[in-house]
Amino acid sequence: MAEYLTVTCRLPASAEEPLAHAMQDWPVLGCQVEDAGGDVEVTVYLGAGATSAVPAVQEGLRRLGASDVETGPFAEHDWLSEYRRTVTPRALGQRLWVDPHPGSPTPPPEGRIHLLVEPRQAFGTGSHESTQLVLGVLESLELEGRSVLDVGTGSGILAMAARALGARHVVGCDIDIDAIFVARQIVAEQLRPLPVALFAGTTQAVRVSTPFDIVLANMLPAQFEPLLVDVRRALGPGGTLVLSGLMADQRAAVAGEVERCDFEPALVHELGEWVALVCRAV
Repeated sequence: MAEYLTVTCRLPASAEEPLAHAMQDWPVLGCQVEDAGGDVEVTVYLGAGATSAVPAVQEGLRRLGASDVETGPFAEHDWLSEYRRTVTPRALGQRLWVDPHPGSPTPPPEGRIHLLVEPRQAFGTGSHESTQLVLGVLESLELEGRSVLDVGTGSGILAMAARALGARHVVGCDIDIDAIFVARQIVAEQLRPLPVALFAGTTQAVRVSTPFDIVLANMLPAQFEPLLVDVRRALGPGGTLVLSGLMADQRAAVAGEVERCDFEPALVHELGEWVALVCRAV
C-alpha cells in the first residue's frame, strides 16, 4: 500500500489557475481541487519520503493566499478504492466507450469502441480534459495503417485508442516503470486484442530507422518541451505531433517553442481551460 504526505488548504477560487502554474516547480505528485463556496479546497500530494519539501510547498500555497494549511499522511488505497466504486462507464468523443470495470464490463452503445481502463496508479482514465482532447483529436485523424508513438503513456489509454481506431503500429513509452506495468495489465484486460508495444524509458531510446507518422504527448509543458528535439527526430516529414496538457494562457509560449523545434502549429482544440495543439513536422 502506497503512503503519501498531503498538504491541505483553502484558496480563493481565483488562485486555482496560478496554482496549476506554481505546481510545475514543486516536487509534488499532483493535487485535488474541490469547490467550497467562494473558495476551493486543495489537497497536494507528495511522496512519503518528501518530508523536506513540505515547508516549501506550504510557503508556496500561502503566497497564493492559502488559509487553514495543514499537513498529514494519506494512504493511496483510501481514495483509489472509493473512486473505483463510484466511477461509471462513459462515452467519450464520437466513437469511444471507456469502461472502468474490467471484471464486470458494461456493453457500449452501438457503434462505440469498448476500452477497459480501471483506475490505477497511472495517469489516464479519460476523466481529465487533457486526455479527452487527445482522444478527440485521434478520432479526427486518418489512423488507418499509420504508426503512432505515445510519449508518457501512463495507463496506455491513448495508445490503445489509437490502435482501436485503426493505427497499424503503436508504441507507448514512460519513464515511470510502474506506469508501464499498469499499462501492460490494462492492455491484457481488453475484450479484444489491441497489440501495443510498451517500454520504460525516455524518448532517446526510441528507434527511428522507420519514422513514426504521429506522436502523442499528454503532459505538462515543462515535461514535454525538453523532449521536442527527440520527438522531431522520431517523426517523418509531414508527421503529426499532438500536444495536450497545457492551459489556454500557455498556448502562445508553447506554440513558439514547437516552432523553434521545426514544427508548425496547425490546429488548436480547447476544452474548458485546457488546450491541445496539433502540429506538423516541417
